[in-house]
Amino acid sequence: MKRISYILMLSILAFGMAACEDDESGDYDNSVTISGSVTIDGKTYSSPTFNMGTSMEVEGYTYLTNNPTAQIYYTAIYPKTEMVDAGNGLMAHYYFVLEDDQPGTASFTGMIMFHKNDSFVFGLWSQDVDVTIDKIDPVGGFIEATYNGTFTDEGNTPKTYTVTGKIKAKRVSQPIIDK
Repeated sequence: MKRISYILMLSILAFGMAACEDDESGDYDNSVTISGSVTIDGKTYSSPTFNMGTSMEVEGYTYLTNNPTAQIYYTAIYPKTEMVDAGNGLMAHYYFVLEDDQPGTASFTGMIMFHKNDSFVFGLWSQDVDVTIDKIDPVGGFIEATYNGTFTDEGNTPKTYTVTGKIKAKRVSQPIIDK
């Protein structure tokens, strides 16, 4: 009877550890998933999901541009320390512009650059991406959104990837730029 209890206890413990491991590997505040096979710094990944930082490591703000025909609102998103640990020995720098400042569907412009040992190893630039803005709180709250579409690696052999991701950024005031 003790042997059965011991085996049962070990089985439950092993299952619990595996479940925690799965939760940690993909439950990120900010993430990017690249569909299909992608080679970064000589390592090939199959539909990888990369950590793009916690909601406290990523910030965003809204801003207004005036052009001759209209006022257009945008939301900028970026890591506040310039780079975040993306996992697998990679650091990521990115800058996204959501082409609205209200919840709903919007256009998206962005770039994601991966570095290893302070050297650029892989980059993606948005081509045709849609974003769904779920929430834009007042300053001090959060900006939340999901995006999907195509990004291009404009390296030696350009390739297009389908990318999905999610954003949860601390909302800050628009920076004041001295002119």
